[in-house]
Order: sequence, then structure tokens, then C-alpha cells
Amino acid sequence: MSSGKEIKAAFAQAATWGQAVACTSSDALYITNESVSQSIEHLPDDSAGQSFFTASDQGLITCGGDVGAYLRYESLGLLLALAMGSAGAPTPQGTSGYLHRLDMTGGIDGLFGTLAIAKGFSVHEFASAKVDGFTIEGAAGQPVSARFDLICDGRGLNTTAGANTNATMAALAAPATGNRVLFRQAGFLMNDASGAALSSGDAIHPSRFSLSLKRGLKGDHLAGGGDKISEPATAAFPQLSLSLEFPTYTSDTYLSDLGGHTQKKLSIAFTGGEIESGVNYGFKLLMPHLVITNAEAAVDRAGKIAHPVSLDVLAPAAEVAGMSGLAAPLALELTNTHSGALLA
Repeated sequence: MSSGKEIKAAFAQAATWGQAVACTSSDALYITNESVSQSIEHLPDDSAGQSFFTASDQGLITCGGDVGAYLRYESLGLLLALAMGSAGAPTPQGTSGYLHRLDMTGGIDGLFGTLAIAKGFSVHEFASAKVDGFTIEGAAGQPVSARFDLICDGRGLNTTAGANTNATMAALAAPATGNRVLFRQAGFLMNDASGAALSSGDAIHPSRFSLSLKRGLKGDHLAGGGDKISEPATAAFPQLSLSLEFPTYTSDTYLSDLGGHTQKKLSIAFTGGEIESGVNYGFKLLMPHLVITNAEAAVDRAGKIAHPVSLDVLAPAAEVAGMSGLAAPLALELTNTHSGALLA
């Protein structure tokens, strides 16, 4: 019998849309949930002169869903990079650490991978999977989680044939456990976008946050594709939104900023365990231009007055202090022991 604790998942970057690549041990990852599914349109022959439908043909194939996981300092870098669009060679930190900078690009053409999940009886192989966005969220006392929205060309069910089979997946070494990104390891810094570089005096203390990126990709069904979609391309502006929740209403700052249309900038920096003396694992989100779209201080009977704040994440019109070289709405910085570039 198959169960979630027995599955093995891996994701590897691929080069040709529709052609699966074999995953290796370095591609293995832990996931918490997966709901990538395939549907096939069925087209009954409804020609006149029949009493009943007697024939049906298969039509268009659509495939997609999401994969969830705990955010780890050593994991998910490829999936994040495929959504962001740019990840150059990392910068050494000491002798064992490396700093990876992921920047957003306007499009992500040519960036996709193969997802393979061994589910006991067979391997569900998605030869080409494109990351249409992600959600990163965390709450006080909990590990931070990530969910990736995927658009795929179709699903293969592999046992002994295919790029990823039962045998090849079973041979993959399990990834290292631990090293999760924890909410308590975060430092939130926010001030006006026009203000000085962020510093310790700009610390804020939410109890929950959620950042969502939606790329707005669309794939087309073309002749010669076997009813599968072509590589999805950008069909809309990327949309990024952020929510912060403060457990108690103690300030009018965000309500005033909402009314005054005051632009903000924010960094969220997680600091993990030590890689070597003076170098720690890290995960940082940089947002140079935030617009508050809603701020509330609603009363719920005798309970504490909570203070949720919603923000849109935009690109800056000009470089802001302390975030040099950042012209897109979002940048990510990962510090870990992975020495190679996250994107081939």
C-alpha cells in the first residue's frame, strides 16, 4: 500500500520542452504535499442520426497543480530560481559557504524542469513542469513553508520504462533532514521607500506573513504537440502581494500610510545555523517598493484588536537606498553550501 511517508520526490532542470531528464540524488527533495494532476478532454461523436453516443475521442490535455514543502536553507533553490528567472554564479562566503542572488526577470522563457514522484506502485513523471509562481508563508512558532504552482505538459506513469523509473528513484539518496527555515529566525525591517537604508531601528514585529508571486503564464495547444500544451509563456504582468499580521493594534502607522499613499521598502532576513565560523545559513527577501492596499483594526467582541496589513509588491521607479542593483519587485538571497549556480 502506498502512503505519503513512503514517497520519494525529485526535481531536475530540463532543456527541451516535452523531454524528461533523469533525476539524481542531488535533485531529491522533501515535500509535504502534492496535487499535480492531469485531465483529458473527451469528445463524444454527436453526429445526427444516432440514438446514443457510441464513440468518443480524446481531446486537449491539461496538467498542473502545486507542490508544497518546508522551506530549507539547502533545498528548493532550483524551484525558486525557475520562478524568479535569474540566478548567477554564487559568491563564496568563507571557505564552505556560498551566497546565491536570485533576481526577477520579466519573463522565464526556457526555464522549466522534470518533476518525478515515486508513489510506491509507479513513478508519476511530469516531463516538463514550469513554475508559474510560489507562496512563501510563516507564522510565529512554526517553520516557514513554500508552495509552488506548476504548469506541466502531461503526466507519465513509469514503472520500468521512462527517464525516471521505480528502480532509479529507489536508488536516489535521501536528502538531508533538518535545516528548516523557522519563523523565529527572521528579522523584519521596514521603512519608507524614500528613506535611508534599512537598519535595526526599522525593525517591525509581525506574527505572520505571506508572500505570493503569480507569473501569469499560459500554454497553447498547437499542431504536432499531441494535444499537450507548448511551453507556457508570459501572458500577464507578474503579480506579487504581501500580507503582514500584527496580533495587536498598537500604532496608526499603516493606517496613516494607507491614507497618505506612503511607499515602503522591506527586508525579511532569516539566519540559520553556522556553516563555519562567521558564516551562517541565510535566506533573505528584498522588496524595494511596497504599496499598502489595506490595513484593518476591526473589533471582534472582547478579543484583542488584530492589525492585518495587505501590500502590493512593485518594482521601484529608481534604485532605493540600501538595495543597490535591485530594479525588480523582489530579490532573494540564499546562503548555503551549494557551490554551483542554481540555473544551468
